[in-house]
Amino acid sequence: MKKKGNERAQARKQGRETTQQRVERLYDSDGGPLLAWLIDEARCRGMGMNELAAELGVTYGYINQLRTGIRQVSCIGQDFADSSARFLGVPAIVVKLLAGRIRMSDFAWPHEDEEMLVERAYRQMKADRTASQHLPANDAVLSLEAKRALVMLYGEASGIDVLGLRKLNWIFQHLQRPALIHNENEVESLLRKGELNPSPELYD
Repeated sequence: MKKKGNERAQARKQGRETTQQRVERLYDSDGGPLLAWLIDEARCRGMGMNELAAELGVTYGYINQLRTGIRQVSCIGQDFADSSARFLGVPAIVVKLLAGRIRMSDFAWPHEDEEMLVERAYRQMKADRTASQHLPANDAVLSLEAKRALVMLYGEASGIDVLGLRKLNWIFQHLQRPALIHNENEVESLLRKGELNPSPELYD
C-alpha cells in the first residue's frame, strides 16, 4: 500500500496523475473526498490553507478539525456546503453527496430501504442480456456498495431509469445527475479496494 501511495505521489508530482489515481488519492485523504477536493482546488489556485478557509467563510481551525475528524464532514452546515459549491463550481447537492450528508437511501421510497432499492435495480440490470454478460455469475461476491455502483453506471450508460427516479417530481429528478457523479467516484474507490472489477465494456 505504501509503494502504491508513493507511485501516486510521484505521478502527481510529474503532472501525469490519471483520473483513477486522483480519485484514489482524494478518497484516501484525511477528511475524505470533499475536503481533499477543496484543498486540491486551492493548491491549483496557489492558495494557502488560511486563504482557503477565508474563501469558504470559516477559520483554519475549522478546516483542520474536519481533516482530523474532530468535526464530522457529514455534519457540515448549509453555508459551508454553499460556499464549497461556489468554490468548486458544482451544485451544492454534489458537495452534500461527497460529504455524506445525502445518501442513496434518501432517493428510496419510504416503504423501500436502500438495499431493496438497489437489489430491485440490479435484477433489472441482469435482465439486460448485454449488461449481464459483464456481471459475476455469483452475485454473492458483490457487496451492496458494488451493486449500487454498477447499477448507477448502467443507468448512466443505458439511459434506463433503473432506480425509478422518473416517478418523482422534477425537483428530485434534478438530483439524479449529482448522484451519478458521486457514484462514478465510488466505483473508482471500489476498484482500488479490490471490491469491484467490472469489464471495461460497462464504461462504453
